[in-house]
Amino acid sequence: MHIKTILSLIVFSFATHSYASPVPKLESSVEYLPIIFAVSGPELSADEIAFFEKYHPVGTILSLWNVELDGKNNVNREKLRQLCDAIHRYSPHILIDQEGGRIQHLQGANCYNAPAPGTFAKGVTKDNLKEKSEILRQNVASIDRDLREFGFDINCAPLCDLLSENIPSFIGDRSFGTDPATVCSHAVTWVKQAATDGVISVLKHCPGHGCTVGDSQKELPEVKKSLSDLEQSDFKIFKDVIHTLYDDGIDKNSFWIMTSHILYSAIDPDHCATQSPKIISMIREDFGFQGKIVSDCITMGALRGELWERAIAALEAGCDYVLCVDYNSKQKKLIAEKVTEYLASKKGGN
Repeated sequence: MHIKTILSLIVFSFATHSYASPVPKLESSVEYLPIIFAVSGPELSADEIAFFEKYHPVGTILSLWNVELDGKNNVNREKLRQLCDAIHRYSPHILIDQEGGRIQHLQGANCYNAPAPGTFAKGVTKDNLKEKSEILRQNVASIDRDLREFGFDINCAPLCDLLSENIPSFIGDRSFGTDPATVCSHAVTWVKQAATDGVISVLKHCPGHGCTVGDSQKELPEVKKSLSDLEQSDFKIFKDVIHTLYDDGIDKNSFWIMTSHILYSAIDPDHCATQSPKIISMIREDFGFQGKIVSDCITMGALRGELWERAIAALEAGCDYVLCVDYNSKQKKLIAEKVTEYLASKKGGN
């Protein structure tokens, strides 16, 4: 996509969207379950309302099946806003994957159609990086206008995954490319603009998915790079982005980190990052991250065991929250029950 086309889309979006009122904050009187669940359709069922009233999950993630389109392929804005308002009565955070390109769940003709992140990495040089970053900044602002209008407060973006020249990663154009300086700069630009817009960003897939061939949706990828190699490539991106944002005054609550379901055998040969106390500790201590850490979706094929076992393993490793894009009522209740029991046992043990 040419830069002129991107700019015209951005200008159109700026002219046709406006911000909604701020989303609710966490209420200190409610103890939220540290799980982010999905819901089944464009409105809450009676069973889902009962579930929310009992468990109060800390977040809800919406996807394509929650967005109703009319005959002209327009998003039914009123219905989506009603859904978000209903969720916010019980769950403080509403998330969505709106990276751009092939990963965006608001796809109506009346919504901003964002280019793939990789678009903004093409032709970047030291001389034009500032210009490219400005175009990206406007792109993020356009994405955020749609999100804020409906009541979303978290976008599961941007990726900080550094692609490798010689590895055909499935991440592809979801990444900002193979140049560390560009990936870092663009990720920082994204988070800063989102913070200005009142949208929490999620850096993913920490500590790096770009050097894997396998797709963690289907299998457990293994990275065999040495720790020293990782510290100079994939890990360095996340560390540099975090430190740059903190140094520039971005609040720790303005962005989260999402862990990857990847086995980094040089660090922990027994656990993928999501379920590895060693890697979660590294993100905290070595990377210096002070905000919330959320797992990638626990329904993915990279993980083994029952979903509730996967959730508890992630929490036990040090994740603050667990993402579960599964709206099956029985599964959600079982996960909620087991995690509630786990948290009670931890509290009792203290």
